Amino acid sequence: MTQLDLDASNRELASLSARDRIAWGVSRFGQKAVLLSSMQQTSSVLMHLFHAMKLPNEILFVDTGFHFHETLAVRDEFLRRYGLNVVTLYPKNTPERQEQLYGVKLYQFSDGQKQCCDMRKEQPFVEAMKKAGHQLVMNGLRRADGGKRSSIDFLGTDPRFDGYKLNPILDWTDEQLTEYLESNNVFVHPLHAKQYPSIGCACCTTPVEPGEDPRAGRWRHLRTKDDDGPRYCGINFSDGSGI
Repeated sequence: MTQLDLDASNRELASLSARDRIAWGVSRFGQKAVLLSSMQQTSSVLMHLFHAMKLPNEILFVDTGFHFHETLAVRDEFLRRYGLNVVTLYPKNTPERQEQLYGVKLYQFSDGQKQCCDMRKEQPFVEAMKKAGHQLVMNGLRRADGGKRSSIDFLGTDPRFDGYKLNPILDWTDEQLTEYLESNNVFVHPLHAKQYPSIGCACCTTPVEPGEDPRAGRWRHLRTKDDDGPRYCGINFSDGSGI
């Protein structure tokens, strides 16, 4: 595997544009560099950049079986408009089979939610990375998201597949995000306009009221007054135990 000096690489990446950061990754890893897309607005920016750069690299999308139909429509629209190399990944079991195996809807319980996200999101992604020998995953994480994301670097390691993760729009503000989407007439997930700033599975995502944290709508049903509850699914290594 290509070995990189993280400190030197992050100094270099900090001075580049988002487009040049993507080019930086592709120049070092070729077709072993992929984009992980959630089909949210940050992913719309990155998918559009892949289109503008005419990149044939894979764009991985994990279909959990619980997505909003609008999320699947975003995937299909980007395929129709730009002919991107979107690869849809699936969990081993259907939602119905999973419920039969465990006897409950796992996402309705705190412990079950972690297991559900692992089986339906993280495992399909990591297994695909390993099977294809991919060495770099790009994603739409931003420091403006807060939490652990506020302190991550542009480039880090992901030991789950013995590779690297690159955040091309890590330093983008909400204003920069909106400006890019509007100026390039990029298709955006329609639920963002309906008070869904963060969108996951339909069974675990609700609208956010004015003044609430942007991620307050994620796993709201598992949050109590004394318990902050889950905030991330774990598919992005930076959101888990690692940074």
